[in-house]
Amino acid sequence: MPQSSPAGLNLRERILSARGLTDPEAVAAFLEPSLQDVTEPQPLPGIDEAVTVLLESLQSNRPIAIYGDYDVDGITATAILWNLMKAIDPEAMVSTYVPHRLEEGYGLNAEAMQSLADSGVRTVISVDCGVTAIEEAALARTLGIDLVITDHHRVRDDGQLPDAAAIVHPSLPGDEYPFPHLAGAGVAWKVALHLARRASGSREVGDNLRLALMDGLALAAMGTIADVMPLHGENRVIAHFGLRHMAGCRNTGVRALLAASGGAGGRQDAQVVGFRLGPRLNAAGRMGHARSAMELFTTADGPRAAELAQELSALNTKRQKVERAIFEQAREMAVDQGMTVAGRHAIVLRHADWHPGVVGIVCSRLVEAFGRPTILMQDDGDCCRGSARSITGYSIYEGLVACSDYLETYGGHDMAAGLKVTSESFDDFAEALITHASEAIPPEALMPELSIDTEADRSEVNVPMVSQLTELRPFGRGNPAPRVLLRGMEVVHAVPFGRTDDHLKLHLKDPDGGGSPLQAIWWGQASRCDEAKRRMIHVVGKLEIDDYSKRECLVIDDLAWEERG
Repeated sequence: MPQSSPAGLNLRERILSARGLTDPEAVAAFLEPSLQDVTEPQPLPGIDEAVTVLLESLQSNRPIAIYGDYDVDGITATAILWNLMKAIDPEAMVSTYVPHRLEEGYGLNAEAMQSLADSGVRTVISVDCGVTAIEEAALARTLGIDLVITDHHRVRDDGQLPDAAAIVHPSLPGDEYPFPHLAGAGVAWKVALHLARRASGSREVGDNLRLALMDGLALAAMGTIADVMPLHGENRVIAHFGLRHMAGCRNTGVRALLAASGGAGGRQDAQVVGFRLGPRLNAAGRMGHARSAMELFTTADGPRAAELAQELSALNTKRQKVERAIFEQAREMAVDQGMTVAGRHAIVLRHADWHPGVVGIVCSRLVEAFGRPTILMQDDGDCCRGSARSITGYSIYEGLVACSDYLETYGGHDMAAGLKVTSESFDDFAEALITHASEAIPPEALMPELSIDTEADRSEVNVPMVSQLTELRPFGRGNPAPRVLLRGMEVVHAVPFGRTDDHLKLHLKDPDGGGSPLQAIWWGQASRCDEAKRRMIHVVGKLEIDDYSKRECLVIDDLAWEERG
């Protein structure tokens, strides 16, 4: 139910109040983010030492490698630092390295460190990985490599840190930064900012470095949004200014990807990243090798960037097809194996034909479908490799810790993880994890939550007010699109729509308040059309401006029917 709010406030004010924003200064800071809120806070722990190593390497022309991850956060973080270093010195010997998702796995690995050393690299800076790489850091020292680690992931449970030249991390135990929720790309951008200032000898940098930092902010926004980081505090500032700059970004790859995804032109929002750009970039690592996405944002010129962007779009189309097939099969298996019934509060499945680069996405879809933590794995006959996703209130990482006797390797955080188990041990592991989840998760927690900000009257829902709500963007984790509840609305029109008539369009009228009917759409619910006619409803949804009519519109999340009296 919506939270209570002070009377006399308009719709936007009530929504802000429901989210704890009542102080005028806090409201103003939220609605009008300042770039100073991300450029002027105290430096990240370790950033001075990291920048000293990088600047000395640039000045002495030592070969530098930026070691990233294969997801959007890692790709964008790598590109931020590569482009900034090239802006400082176009002749700098800077290369990038991204591991193969299936062949090398996540994070720093010994073979890659040896290969980089053999190629002459003497400075390695990791982005979005490395904070648990104890053995790899020791190897780097043996190889004569100065290793700088920048990361935002969870440290080892024993608290041990790698022996690196510097570690930049927003939430190291005992040395936490005031805002610990930065993405890997956010951490990389802060390093880039500090490096630009040190290279300039001033907090004020020249036009070339300033533009490189703004282009990097567009990349940081991609990484932050795609990594589903909470969009408040510094992340809100990064996303706000990064999205605003994206359309005018000088980075050839960003422009090519926007064009290939149909997102070019106009101001971008988080949905463009979440549903167009992010999936294309992730498809490279999931279906092939992320080096193509890395090339897109670093060395690719105009024609090559356009070619790469089209390749990523084709890979994403292939990924979608594979994802749909796995989802349908996994959904059927979960039901057939009794993992969706009362008392069984987790789904753990394996199959020989499942693509290990795609199962993580399917996990998320099964979590949405059944409200249960889900683990899906590809079984090659000897070993099962896969991914896990969880629900609010249950740490899948802690679940894996409890079942670690069965696991070969695992890592992650509360909501997502990767793991490996022998094929022989899979059944025992699956039963242990399901038992752990069933004991830890109460039945009511399996029901998805629908957070409602406030109730609204039909008279409040108009184009000027809905336009005001857009000032709360970007929407995402920690700042979802506002949901409102309208009670006692009369359905005066109901009709299927869409290319295959899968969706339902309703016209809703307040029988007591008069005024014009409110258009509402309910995705995927055309089968409820006859049921909807001549009914009274209480309806929850998000308010938007319809692209065609330019009128206010309600996108329905849920509703309750009520027979007419």
